[in-house]
Amino acid sequence: VAASAAKGFIVAPSEVAAAAAAEVGPQAVAEIEDLAGATAPRTATEAAPLIEELPTAIEGELLWCGADNISTDGIYQGRLMYETLTREQMADAAMENYDPSFAATVKQLAEVGPVVLASGSNFGSGSSREQAAQCLKYGGVSAIVAGSYSATYTRNALNNGLPVLESPALARFLGDRLGSGSEATIERPTVRTGCRVRLDLARWEVRLLPSAGGAGLVSEEQAFPLVPIGPAAQELLACDGLEPWIRREMARV
Repeated sequence: VAASAAKGFIVAPSEVAAAAAAEVGPQAVAEIEDLAGATAPRTATEAAPLIEELPTAIEGELLWCGADNISTDGIYQGRLMYETLTREQMADAAMENYDPSFAATVKQLAEVGPVVLASGSNFGSGSSREQAAQCLKYGGVSAIVAGSYSATYTRNALNNGLPVLESPALARFLGDRLGSGSEATIERPTVRTGCRVRLDLARWEVRLLPSAGGAGLVSEEQAFPLVPIGPAAQELLACDGLEPWIRREMARV
């Protein structure tokens, strides 16, 4: 997927590697391979320092989609894969198999400020369609915090500059209070939590912030650990994805 995105049409990764070696040299090719493969999370004790280009915090209104195993078909349904859609149309289609009202909810919140989506475990399971990451970003989701992800979804999200962070403790906390389940059985698929969240990347914590009026999910600030991400994933996010990163490296030659 990343190789085809970089070229603008479907190609094998080996073709991109050969072309990149000729244009930017073997060192840059090695860095691209590191970026493509080093998406596995690190433990807190092994956390690498943040690179300078990456913001130290992401803050926004917290939205809870509490089902486990939300599939890429739930996020971006398969029939749309054969249609050419604008970014706005892709945003409107986000999560419509999971919750038809999701896109309108996000749009309403995004008019006020950034939106952070929280979800359960194994988010983005199923196929490798990168549109399942793109549609959320285009719709106004600034970051996702889930209990865990499909490895393919993680890579697609990072390649498209969408922050995806893990906090199993936060997912359990929200599930206990706001409900959880499966795509097919969850009673409230999308819940506006009424509170803001700050992803503190300097401390690798996610903080729930109480609402100004005091009524909401929490009455005082609560912190949960985030699984740190390594420098390769940080570089992708700082550049807004793999394709901009490649362009930057090629411009440096």
